Amino acid sequence: MRQLSYPGRSNVLAQNGMAATSNPLSSAEAINILQKGGNAIDAAIAASAVQSVVCPSATGLGGDCFAIISLNGKNPIAVNGSGISPKKSNLEYFINKKINKIELSSPHSVTIPGSVHAWCSMHEKYGRLDLEEILKGAENYARNGFPVHEVEAKYWKEKESELRKNKNSKILFLRNNESYKFGEIFKNIPLANTLNLIGKKNIKGFYDSEVTKDMVKTLNELGGLHTEEDFYSQDTIFSSTISKFYNNLKIHQCPLNGPGIIVLLMMALNEKLKTSQYNSSSFERYHIQAEITKVCYEIKETKLGDPKFNDINIEELFSDQFIENLSSKINIHNTYNAKNAFVTSNPETVYLTVVDKNLNAVSFINSICHSFGSCISSNNSGILFQNRGVNFRLEKNHPNVIQGGKKPLHTIIPGLVTNKDNETILSYGVMGGQYQPIGQSHVLQNIFDYDNNIQEALDFPRAFALNGELKVEKSLNIETVKKLESIGHNISTVNGAIGGGQCIKIDREKGVLIGGSDSRKDGLAIGY
Repeated sequence: MRQLSYPGRSNVLAQNGMAATSNPLSSAEAINILQKGGNAIDAAIAASAVQSVVCPSATGLGGDCFAIISLNGKNPIAVNGSGISPKKSNLEYFINKKINKIELSSPHSVTIPGSVHAWCSMHEKYGRLDLEEILKGAENYARNGFPVHEVEAKYWKEKESELRKNKNSKILFLRNNESYKFGEIFKNIPLANTLNLIGKKNIKGFYDSEVTKDMVKTLNELGGLHTEEDFYSQDTIFSSTISKFYNNLKIHQCPLNGPGIIVLLMMALNEKLKTSQYNSSSFERYHIQAEITKVCYEIKETKLGDPKFNDINIEELFSDQFIENLSSKINIHNTYNAKNAFVTSNPETVYLTVVDKNLNAVSFINSICHSFGSCISSNNSGILFQNRGVNFRLEKNHPNVIQGGKKPLHTIIPGLVTNKDNETILSYGVMGGQYQPIGQSHVLQNIFDYDNNIQEALDFPRAFALNGELKVEKSLNIETVKKLESIGHNISTVNGAIGGGQCIKIDREKGVLIGGSDSRKDGLAIGY
């Protein structure tokens, strides 16, 4: 149990259903849908739609999503709702135009939004309530307004100058040329109309309608290569998860083009190196975590990409010899110089999870990449476009080189854990862009190796090795930080927080759901 004399929050307990998201309005809407008779899939879609309205800095209809759906008693299903690049977006185009970098606010950073297609596809396969009913809460907040929450207001302020540069974003997201502040009421009526159309027309409401024409026209006016055909070509991929045992538990991830495989590699290295022998707050634990990040991100940034365009041997990456080779680079006494682990960008996202009374679980993550995405909004539809295309490489023969119709190597990854009887016991995820793989490893270790409860595991101090620096939170023990610095880590203390996260544990023996929501964000877990 947490020490009550220190700041913190209790775990949330319930028996009939639970939702944990990074915004209270989203969590409440998920519970509302469950109480109306919807299942976990309905509630997760509703929660994601609400967050697409109330958290415009992190997610939206113009972004992507991934999910893992666990129908009680059945094998988990991976859902890939990530978008493709326009068919005209080939490396030759950028070489001819002498473009050597895709900028954050460039129309070339805008890949086709995949979220709405995935919402509708998930609903068609597994939903119970009408789609109109599921999207009603999000439409209401867009049309009638909502109060801007604290962390969201901070991100809004930070992107004020970028939002001013796009005429549509300036009108939609700024008032008197300034960002919306904590507690102020924000509305996006064009987005409400778009949500209403999707509720009525499903996939066609977004991918084959006046909304489609509006999005294409907006992007073309700025020099984008997008066509209506690109939107028609968007699809959602349903597949088996990829998984690996950690002790007696099976960790599930979505296949490529998400980097979930890196979580599995990291946990295999934790097991190989016996990281659990060290105290959870020790410098040894944080050092090994940083070194695991470096060696695994070298793999991520040099070998991974869209499997439709690359021949990637997943079994080789999981082999004992490969794990042995990676572990040999890690030394408890000094640091590894990772020359090939440089990442193109470090975006943000929202993660949410829902479990219903039948113990169906959905682990769900939705994003527009960087804060406020590309900062480009559509002319008439209220849609803010993601800038996921910045994750592509403009390097010939790179597995993640940009190519028409290709999905970029992603950052967003939902997670799920099953027991030896193939029963879901944990639906979880961590936010924070490139931090997510090591963030998941950190949280899983906290729960399974260090016996933290769910809320403790999420709140535990974090560090992140990225692009030559070891970023640490101010909450990390100063003696631990000094020791990390003494063996060669280039320490950078972050002003804010590293990522976020949500988690629901299913305690089947007690018949109880245990939920937590990261105190680094605005959200909470709610059950009934």
